[in-house]
Amino acid sequence: MNWSNLSLSSKILKLVDDAGYKKPTPVQVQSIPLVVAGLDILVCSQTGSGKTASFVLPILERFKDKNGTYILALSPTREIALQTGAVFETFATPLGMKTVVCIGGVSISEEKKALSSSPHIIVATPGRLCDHLERGNVWLDFIQCIVFDEADRMLEMGFATQIEKIAEQLPKERQTLMYSATFAPKVEKLAKSLMNNPREVMIQNTKSTIPQIEQRLLWMDEGKKVSALFSLVRQELGTIIVFAKSKERVYQIWRHLQGRKIDSTYIHSDLTQEQRESTVTDFKNGKFRILIATDVMGRGIDVDNIAHVVNYDVPYEAEDYIHRIGRTARLGKTGIATTFAIPIKDEFAICAIEKILGVESPKSQQEKKEKEEPKKHDHQRKKSQNVRRDHPRR
Repeated sequence: MNWSNLSLSSKILKLVDDAGYKKPTPVQVQSIPLVVAGLDILVCSQTGSGKTASFVLPILERFKDKNGTYILALSPTREIALQTGAVFETFATPLGMKTVVCIGGVSISEEKKALSSSPHIIVATPGRLCDHLERGNVWLDFIQCIVFDEADRMLEMGFATQIEKIAEQLPKERQTLMYSATFAPKVEKLAKSLMNNPREVMIQNTKSTIPQIEQRLLWMDEGKKVSALFSLVRQELGTIIVFAKSKERVYQIWRHLQGRKIDSTYIHSDLTQEQRESTVTDFKNGKFRILIATDVMGRGIDVDNIAHVVNYDVPYEAEDYIHRIGRTARLGKTGIATTFAIPIKDEFAICAIEKILGVESPKSQQEKKEKEEPKKHDHQRKKSQNVRRDHPRR
C-alpha cells in the first residue's frame, strides 16, 4: 500500500513526501481513509506505530480549505501535546493553518492571546483546556473533530472528570477519534459515551508487530541491578533510555551512574516544563548518551536513534512495556530492549507482558505439558486395553 492509495490529495501527498515519509504503516493504512470519510474511529495501536500521522494527515485533508477553530486534540501529558503539536505544525503551516498548544507550566496569558487569534487547531492537555474554559478564554461550540490521543493514559492519570467537562461543551454533531494502547473496559465505556457507531482499528501488540526489537529478559535479585546496568552501559555504545518505576528511583539510578563518572540525565514530573524540554533537547543533541525516565515522562520522548531501552523496573501495566520499548527501533531501524526482573516478585507482570506479546512463557509451556501428560497416558492405556481385547489371553 502506498500513500497515494489513502484518499489524500496531491497537496497533502507532497507534504508527506517532503517530510520523508516512505511507506505508510498499518495503522495509517487502516485509519486514514476512515478519517477522511468523516467516520468516528476507535484505534488500538502501540507507540511508534505512526498513529500521530494517522490522524494528523486525514484531519488536515478534511479541513485544509476551511477557516475556523474546528480541530481539537487532547493529550495526556505536556510532552505528548508538544510532540503532537509539532507534527500538526509540520503539515498544517504550509497549508496556511495555525496550531496552538495549551499545556501547564507555561504562561496562561500567552496561551489566551494565541487562542484569541482563532487558530485552526488546538492541541491541549485536559487540565489546561479546562482552565481556559473556566476563564472564558476559549469556546468549543464549533469543534467538528476531536482526537483523544492515548485515551487509556488520560483515564489512568485521573482526567475522567475533565474529559466529561470538555465533552459537555462540544457539539453533538462532530467526528470523534480515539486512540489507545488497549481496549480496556474503561476505554470502551468512554467510547460508548462519546462516539457515534465508531469503526474499530486493531493493530495487534504482538511479537510480529515489533520484529526489529531484540527483547532480552534477565532474572536477578534487586541488589544486582546496579552492577547489571553498569555492565550493560559499558557494552552498549549507542544511546540508552532507562525506565524506572518512580521519580525517586530515577534520581537514585542517576546518582549511581554519576558516581561511576557515567554522563547521564533524567526526567520526571518534579522538573519544570523548561527543565524537561532542555533535558530532552540535550539528549536528542547527544550531550548525554543515557536518559533515565518514568513512564509518564517517557511517553513524550520522541527520539529516532535510541539503540537500547532498559526496563530497570518491570512496569506496573503490561501495556506500558509496549510503550517503553517503542522508543527504540524507529523508522525501520533495529534496537534492543532489556528487562531486569526479580524472581517471584515480577513473575506475574512478566507473564502479562508475554501474553500481550503473544509469547508463551516457559511456565505456561510447563503447565500445558503437565496437562497434556495425563491425556497422553490415558490414550496409551486405552490403546493397550484395545490390544488386550483384540488378543485375549488363553
